[in-house]
Amino acid sequence: MIKLEIQGQRIALSYPNDLEDRLRPFFSQFDSCQTAETEEILHLRAAGSDTFKIEYCGHLLWEGLTWPGLLTVLCGELEHLVAVRMRDAAVRAAAVRGSNRSVLILGPAGCGKTELALWFIRQGFTYLADNFVSLATQHSNLRDERNAISPLPLPLAPHFSADLEPSGLAPFEGMATLDVGDVTFVMPERLNGPRTIEHCGLVIVPRFYEASRLEVEVVKPVELQFLLGQALHPAQRLTPYAVERIARFAQAVPAIVVRYGDQEQLDGTLDRLVHAVLADKVEVTGLPIYLGGWTWQPAATRAPTVSGTQAQAQPEPISIPQPASPTVKPAGARKRLTIGMATFDDFDGAYFTLQALRLYHPEVAGEVEFILVDNNPDGVCGPSLKALEQSIPNCRYIPLRERSGTAVRDYVMSEASSEFVLNVDCHVLVVPGAVSRLIHYFEAHPQTADLLQGPLVYDNLTALSTHMEPKWNQGMLGVWGLDERGKAPDAPPFEIPMQGLGLYACRRSVWPGYNANFRGFGGEEGYIHEKFRQAGGRTLCLPFLRWLHRFHRPFGVPYKISWEDRVRNYLFGMDELGLPVEPVFDHFRQFLGPDAETLIAEAQRALLALKQQTL
Repeated sequence: MIKLEIQGQRIALSYPNDLEDRLRPFFSQFDSCQTAETEEILHLRAAGSDTFKIEYCGHLLWEGLTWPGLLTVLCGELEHLVAVRMRDAAVRAAAVRGSNRSVLILGPAGCGKTELALWFIRQGFTYLADNFVSLATQHSNLRDERNAISPLPLPLAPHFSADLEPSGLAPFEGMATLDVGDVTFVMPERLNGPRTIEHCGLVIVPRFYEASRLEVEVVKPVELQFLLGQALHPAQRLTPYAVERIARFAQAVPAIVVRYGDQEQLDGTLDRLVHAVLADKVEVTGLPIYLGGWTWQPAATRAPTVSGTQAQAQPEPISIPQPASPTVKPAGARKRLTIGMATFDDFDGAYFTLQALRLYHPEVAGEVEFILVDNNPDGVCGPSLKALEQSIPNCRYIPLRERSGTAVRDYVMSEASSEFVLNVDCHVLVVPGAVSRLIHYFEAHPQTADLLQGPLVYDNLTALSTHMEPKWNQGMLGVWGLDERGKAPDAPPFEIPMQGLGLYACRRSVWPGYNANFRGFGGEEGYIHEKFRQAGGRTLCLPFLRWLHRFHRPFGVPYKISWEDRVRNYLFGMDELGLPVEPVFDHFRQFLGPDAETLIAEAQRALLALKQQTL
């Protein structure tokens, strides 16, 4: 049995005797303690030939474990026990130390935390933690506790996954490592006591995108607070105490987003910047100015100071290739993507769409702006929609009175500050990860002239519609269809005839706009797709860009929907595109019966009057 004191928590780990020599080295960095027999114990038991199981308080947690994979499972269970019993807020983050202060590497799973931590280690930084850091409080030896952190220094392994290549964790010179079979574990330094307290001098949010250039952008305190809340350990709750601690930390510690496409871009650039920020003890308010005056030429900065055996030395002058030259983006700089929506007295829809984008896409927090076009700002929902601008970072509220209907979505494009725009209905949910992948797609195709859409996901979360077939049905052009190529989210994009416009994306500069004479709602599906094609673009289905749409409105829609507007819009759209209008009239005559003749005649008179005005 190993009796440990971790983050002030006493935990005992029992295991078969024949694992003594193999297990104990992995926990030598923790001080042993005399845990009372009444303490809860994590039990690792033999369960068969070379297989093991883990039990806790009489409950089976894991079974079928083998060596050495069980090590990473054990680390995860230890994390959980510590997190659920501690008072401090614990976040999923990596941490390294340089220049006598620490760096927190923050982000969701898969964003590159471990890889960036390993990169820092190769630059001479000290490894502190890979996936668990608490925001420490109440330590009398610290003058300022707001930036205090306490890492949980478990062995660094390749994301607890046996199918990852171990080459990325090859031994590093001057580091403590432990080889187990084909996997090399990086071992943290020995603790001086039951808990190590660090001053955090910088938070880095990594953003790895293939073919991206190196960019550094300031993260505002309110954005960092949101990211920390999203990274809270799943064993904890976001209590008022945790909220207050996270807020104080976010106000005290400067933070940056680092976007890159290859780690070679970071060599000699990011490490020098981080050393300088830590050594100069840059504060939150001074970070934008500091980065604005930063020179990326190595000779212009001080020699880095690295803890450990590495001596202070002026780095050798290096030449930074142009693709790797960083762009420093201060707070308020143009975002990578604009996400916009139009709404008409639908506060609930707009609220939950916006908050779902923030909750389930935290990896792009700070990289997107939100635009909310209110088509009835004097209505009952106007004040509440306006208030969202104050509570949601990077959100702009635009009241629009002079125009109504489908075409108001043009204002999202005209108001966007980003070149890349995602337009969604104010009652659409986007599947996790899709927004990040869309940004990646745009970066890989920066000159695309295409209209980008994705599969509609139905309420059962399994059925899909990848597109619409251009067929008339129930007073509308478009019948939902499924292309087998869109069933796999990772499948390549493919061309489609049309799709519902609950979600679409394109470059702002190629958006052709809706017909200025559209009135009310209807007529846009198929029209805007053909308009893109006539301009030389395509309509593509991106299988990963999946979205749910709220169709049911039990209380009814608050705006006017009329057959008169719909017939008129179809006629105006077909005429603009040079397409035959007879199929429009034939369908409505069949669908509406004799009433269609009056609507058709009124639409034709309106179109004729418009043409006479332009002569």
